[in-house]
Amino acid sequence: MLKGSIPVIPTPFSLDGSEILYDRFAAIIDNAIQEGAASIMIFGGGGEFYKLTARERGRLLKEAIQVCKGKIPVVATVTQHATRNAIQEIEAFQKAGADVINVMPPSFAAPSGIMIRDHIIELSKVVKVPMMIQYAPALTGSAISNEVFAQIADSTRNELYIKAEAVPTGPAITSIMKATGGRYSVIIGNAGECLYEALDRGAVAVMPGAAFVKPYCDIMTAFEKGDKDKAFELYMIFLPYLHFIQRHIEEFVSMEKLVLQQRGLLPNAVCRMPAIYPDNYTSSLLMKICQHVIHHFY
Repeated sequence: MLKGSIPVIPTPFSLDGSEILYDRFAAIIDNAIQEGAASIMIFGGGGEFYKLTARERGRLLKEAIQVCKGKIPVVATVTQHATRNAIQEIEAFQKAGADVINVMPPSFAAPSGIMIRDHIIELSKVVKVPMMIQYAPALTGSAISNEVFAQIADSTRNELYIKAEAVPTGPAITSIMKATGGRYSVIIGNAGECLYEALDRGAVAVMPGAAFVKPYCDIMTAFEKGDKDKAFELYMIFLPYLHFIQRHIEEFVSMEKLVLQQRGLLPNAVCRMPAIYPDNYTSSLLMKICQHVIHHFY
């Protein structure tokens, strides 16, 4: 069962954005493992999946599996819009050794709930590992009803997860779990901004960025040990950072990369164009907040 902190690994680029720095990609994964990551996820929004070629995705998956083999699971995200293409991507990811398949539902041209349901059910027929559904209506523009989640669960025997990024996330967790009879284990995204509440409502994991992994692990460890007061205290220390970086996905990614650069894990904070970078004031304040996090957790 997936649990704990599952960071989304960013894609490091050369200064002109033309090349992927695979050695830095591996180094970020290795650092995440050292800081306590229970799993990693690749090809999420935080990895700029929509700016990668199929060949690049193939090599990144190979690198991730090589670093994680025998240590922690690798979650690979399927992002193809067409059902046929998504099935092919699943088969390739599984053949390469992905431990979990995360499905990002089709979003272009506002597909209906029935279309999304049928898409995911068809994918589940070829998924031989645990399957996750990424529910991020703000990112994809597609809402999924609890009824659709229940219908998907009734149509498959897969071990199921939902990455819940609906806002407000807390009530969504309770609603989904109640409507589906606990058939799904819930993992939260959105940088883990509502982490404490999510854990208290029954979430099993958080899927944030990779700039900081240890703080999430410390909070979750305290909570799992039954020391909710300690977990809440650590969460409140970390919350300014979580709130500050919770913004448009493009700027979130560039800010994560700035932190990774500051920590010596990246040589630059380059995102492939088009991209959004914070202004000088925001970058300066981000560094001050990062020093606060490092002081308390490292």
